[in-house]
Amino acid sequence: MQRDDVIDWLMQGDPVIRWQAMRDLSHLPAEAWEAERHRTVEHGWCAQFIEGLRPDGTWSDGRWTGTVWTLLTLIDCGIPNTCPPVLDAAHRFLSHNLTRERALDEKWLLTQMDLCHLGFWLRIGAYFRFDPCLLTHLIGTVLRAQMPDGGWNCRVRNYPQTHHSSFHTTFNILEGLAAAADYGVLPQAALKECENKALEFMLQHKMYKSDKTGEVISERFTHLTFPSHWHYTVLRGLDYMSNCEQITDARLNSAIELVLSRRSVRGTWPNEKRIPGTTLFDMEKPGGDSRWNTLRAMRVLARRTMVRP
Repeated sequence: MQRDDVIDWLMQGDPVIRWQAMRDLSHLPAEAWEAERHRTVEHGWCAQFIEGLRPDGTWSDGRWTGTVWTLLTLIDCGIPNTCPPVLDAAHRFLSHNLTRERALDEKWLLTQMDLCHLGFWLRIGAYFRFDPCLLTHLIGTVLRAQMPDGGWNCRVRNYPQTHHSSFHTTFNILEGLAAAADYGVLPQAALKECENKALEFMLQHKMYKSDKTGEVISERFTHLTFPSHWHYTVLRGLDYMSNCEQITDARLNSAIELVLSRRSVRGTWPNEKRIPGTTLFDMEKPGGDSRWNTLRAMRVLARRTMVRP
């Protein structure tokens, strides 16, 4: 299939895919893709997630079925942050977890919670416009936890001598900070300062390789997986970086070639793996063509081309 044919195929998918393809690949005006985005509340995957919401504003406990994972996936889907039942669920979740007492207690945050979850709380809170004062305190804690090499690592909670950042934690934090900057509770200049350090760390590793030996650190980084929950993958990292000036860096060439090597003769990308665990439902079955991965890969390639000098 030609590029336009692949976009037509994407447009035959869920409203979640359609609105993002309209915005990022077809570059349609905002009123067009925003109208499609609002359809997600009543049709398709987002509507199915909403159907699973319990009367107390939570989703069923479990690995990948719980409230935190469902809210993060809905954010990936771009559900409107004014959707009443989801907005209520997000605020209930944060009111329970990010109390004022906890937000002001940096020691508690860093010793009782993994940094990844602080990133999740920040992303959910910023997206659904939670108490800006509490989020500001959380941001301060997260920024002070940035490691000398540029990233973050959950392991420091149990292993304080940890000195090397984690790819997983780094992007869980970055996504939260980016959402906070969009909300306006973190200045864009402050985001760029910490983001540049973190992305330089990733670039030194070419997104998935040892900076010392050049060997692939973990095969699972190369998997085309969505949703990946707390797990890092190369495509997840590239998708984040596609909104940054670093998308043009030559040190991304290997990662880009890796993604291109997974493209089928039809111009689509597969859904290769699913993270083990229970899901509320599968948006896509493993093994077949993936509209999620095709959308994300095409978005990365398009933005890399658009901003290249």
